[in-house]
Amino acid sequence: MMEHLRLAFEADIHIRRDLDEQFPGEGIEAPVSEFREGVVYDEDGVRITAFDVDHRPVEPAFGFRIEHAGRVVVLSGDTRYSDNLVKHARGADLLIHEVCAPDSMRRQSVRAPQTTERVIHHHTTPEEAGKLFTLIAPKLAVFSHIVGPPGCEGEIVEGTRRHYAGAFEVGHDMMRIEVGDEVCIES
Repeated sequence: MMEHLRLAFEADIHIRRDLDEQFPGEGIEAPVSEFREGVVYDEDGVRITAFDVDHRPVEPAFGFRIEHAGRVVVLSGDTRYSDNLVKHARGADLLIHEVCAPDSMRRQSVRAPQTTERVIHHHTTPEEAGKLFTLIAPKLAVFSHIVGPPGCEGEIVEGTRRHYAGAFEVGHDMMRIEVGDEVCIES
């Protein structure tokens, strides 16, 4: 991907590096490290573990468990219901999870119906998320990467509540969350 991005921006790179700004060539370098499931970072008290999630037909797909100072934050990544996510996220302080709103998508999609169904199939429904949250039992769950049209929050909340009574929020841009003894959304 990075090689092809460099090719896509080749003309712009040439202008900025060689003609106008004369930026140093190393500024365009983007070191890439491929990884598999397991610890991908462990320094200065921060440990990040990547784990496989189910986003088929898109593979690979990963979630991430971030540990620091006795706190745990888990990012689901793009996934449908995943037992491996439950395994790696159980007891997290904060779980940030993707979700789709299938009914809203079906009603408002400009895509062909079969395309909409394919997209829904490799994401997590609110009901599935509620079941996951119950098994994981985070202090707080927050939905991010909401796959659905604007205004689908009601469907997401209602579907999740059918299976989960704990704390969760539908995320929004610039939301800040403090993870300490309590997990709080900052105003």
